[in-house]
Amino acid sequence: TAERLAAVGQTVAGLAHEKLTDPSLDEDLARLTDPAADLDEEQRAQVRELARLRDRAIKVPRDLVRAIAETQSKATAKWAEARAQKDFPSFVPYLEEIFSLKRQMADAIGYRKEPYEALLDEYEPGGNVESIARTLEEVRSFLVPLVAEVAESGRQPDMRVVEGPYEADKQDVFGREIAAAMGFDMKAGRLDISEHPFTSGIHAGDVRLTTRYKDDLSVGLFGTMHEAGHGLYEQNLPAAQRRTPLGVATSLGIHESQSRLWENQVGRSRPFWTHYLPRLRELFPRQLEGFSFDDFYRAINVVRPSFIRIEADEVTYNLHIVLRFELERDLLQGNLAVKDLEGIWNERFEKYLGLTPPSPDLGVLQDIHWAFGLIGYFPTYTLGNIFAAQLYEAAKEAIPDLEKKIESGNLLPLKDWLVEHVHRWGRRYDSEDLIEKATGKKASAEPFTRYLRDKYGPLYGLK
Repeated sequence: TAERLAAVGQTVAGLAHEKLTDPSLDEDLARLTDPAADLDEEQRAQVRELARLRDRAIKVPRDLVRAIAETQSKATAKWAEARAQKDFPSFVPYLEEIFSLKRQMADAIGYRKEPYEALLDEYEPGGNVESIARTLEEVRSFLVPLVAEVAESGRQPDMRVVEGPYEADKQDVFGREIAAAMGFDMKAGRLDISEHPFTSGIHAGDVRLTTRYKDDLSVGLFGTMHEAGHGLYEQNLPAAQRRTPLGVATSLGIHESQSRLWENQVGRSRPFWTHYLPRLRELFPRQLEGFSFDDFYRAINVVRPSFIRIEADEVTYNLHIVLRFELERDLLQGNLAVKDLEGIWNERFEKYLGLTPPSPDLGVLQDIHWAFGLIGYFPTYTLGNIFAAQLYEAAKEAIPDLEKKIESGNLLPLKDWLVEHVHRWGRRYDSEDLIEKATGKKASAEPFTRYLRDKYGPLYGLK
């Protein structure tokens, strides 16, 4: 049952915390950080990561950990109720308490300039808040006028081609074929159905994907490719480092880059559908009858502002993330009061996306993240998109005929390149170092904005 699984999770987390905070570990780390230890690069990385994890564990008082857990439980229950009733004011006291406790947590851990640094580090180790803020501002400055130009173009696609209805059992057949073509090993994993898709990397030999199907083809298909991208990362983390501090993903941003690359750079590309649209027509001849390749391609690449983040298109999605990053940073620093959050949310949403949420369930109350205390989590989504574009650009340079291979249905050269340059390193490097090592260039938003401009300019007749 869910209760038993939660109890097991709490027990394992408690045991891990006990070992991390064992006083004898200090002596071991002191010996290992001594230059006389003469460690190689991998060993030094193991010590660095273990020391980082221990530092976070010993600095947060048990009473604070308990208070956060209790408040999260109450806040998530109240969030669900407030969302259903479209009643943000009733949730305000709970959210105030969440941000208060998270500020205390940041103070306990310590930071250089602002509390957001301490919380971001849990999801994006080594991430620089000021650098990320500049990057997201660059993305926002590029996207706001792009979205406005798309709206002004009046060239929206005919969405009937993806709306179906498409039968779930046939979608499942197609999704499994694509996951296998991507290189996901079904003998070391499985694909199931859930209301909210996720990937669970229990072990390299047991990686579980979930997806969901609706009448609209794009929900299940791209959700499956997205989760399979996560799954490939989990299956190909360094085997020799399993159960060590380095045997996990670099960060959530890098993890998201793997799912987004497969979902968007590959799954929404012309080369991919040149090969796979005929197979889709075999499965769904009635739904695709009368629609051309370009009709389909334009529909799966629609740009259309909407209220709900998880339903947003590839372009506007990032404005949803920028908004949340800006607001949670202001809330954490005390520059914005929780009671004023809904008004500021709506104001900026209209400024960025040209829409004003008519009710809080379509605006400030739509995500569970803050109720669950996930402060500092949101920017990793757009960082993932940025990293994905830079990695795919580098893969194309390294494999000159990559898109010809994709056009022929051969997706494995891309998977192998990602294993070699991303997956096999685990957490030996932080995100920015890994991106530079993989691509030969410092992490930058330029490949991402270039990718969007080159793709959506022609689709919407933009200058």
